Amino acid sequence: MHIWAVGGGKGGTGKSLVSNGLGTRLAERGHRVILVDADYGGPNQHTYCGMRRPSTSLVQFFEERRPLEELVLKTQIQGLHLIPGNFNSQNTDNLTTTQKQKLFRHIQRLQADHVILDLGAGTQYDTLDTFLLADTQVCVIAPDALSIENFYLFLKNLKFRQLNNTLSALSLRERSKDIWRSRAELGISNGAQFAGHLRTAFPDFAQAFDREQKRLRPHLILNQVREFRQTELGPAVTSAASKCFQVSAAYAGHIRHDKDLWLRLGQERPVIHPATAFSLRQDLEKVTEAVLKAPVE
Repeated sequence: MHIWAVGGGKGGTGKSLVSNGLGTRLAERGHRVILVDADYGGPNQHTYCGMRRPSTSLVQFFEERRPLEELVLKTQIQGLHLIPGNFNSQNTDNLTTTQKQKLFRHIQRLQADHVILDLGAGTQYDTLDTFLLADTQVCVIAPDALSIENFYLFLKNLKFRQLNNTLSALSLRERSKDIWRSRAELGISNGAQFAGHLRTAFPDFAQAFDREQKRLRPHLILNQVREFRQTELGPAVTSAASKCFQVSAAYAGHIRHDKDLWLRLGQERPVIHPATAFSLRQDLEKVTEAVLKAPVE
């Protein structure tokens, strides 16, 4: 079973559309796919699947302790299934560590070829940890300055979270705090220098942190493209991610803006179906193919 996570930081870039599109295209290839609406505060994947009132949701998992596998619903797309988000619940705060670990265990035991996690906006620890759980990591941006800025912030926070998780796993958090408090005397002025000092001081940290960083290889999808010249942003952003954050991002392609998308939302049929605009289906097929064919190191 292969786990995908779709994130990116900023809301409104079309992460839910891309998650649904990837799931639909994989299902149409004959795979069993489960979409998990992991936007804990504002789930909407059921709407994209043409379900107004799903009979199950993550509420039953968190509050009634039902196994995740029991919450899987069939959609109108053959092979595509959905676990709706935590809607109609007042519990939308950050998950406890215990809740999160339990959710991850249940996700990893789902019976599917592909599980796609549709993440919420922002850089909360829940979102970052869920993104880092995935085998295939997808980031969605729109061709505007704010979206790109939020993507860079998302990468920065992912790397910080990896650093923090590595230190915690090696029981080095308190010792690293002492080093950070003494950073002026040690000549440390930024995060890169701090990480470099930790590498020298703790060889076990260097190996573990390098191993974690190699797992961060996001595929970038540029959504809502209205003009051809905007497609130049995709390769430029991936290049900047490599130079500024030492993150090996791969550009999977772009998806053109679908002006009629809002008309299909809220209907009792999937947003992406055989009668959907050819350009949207074509673009989703291209980015799905690009992600699947990307080399794995």
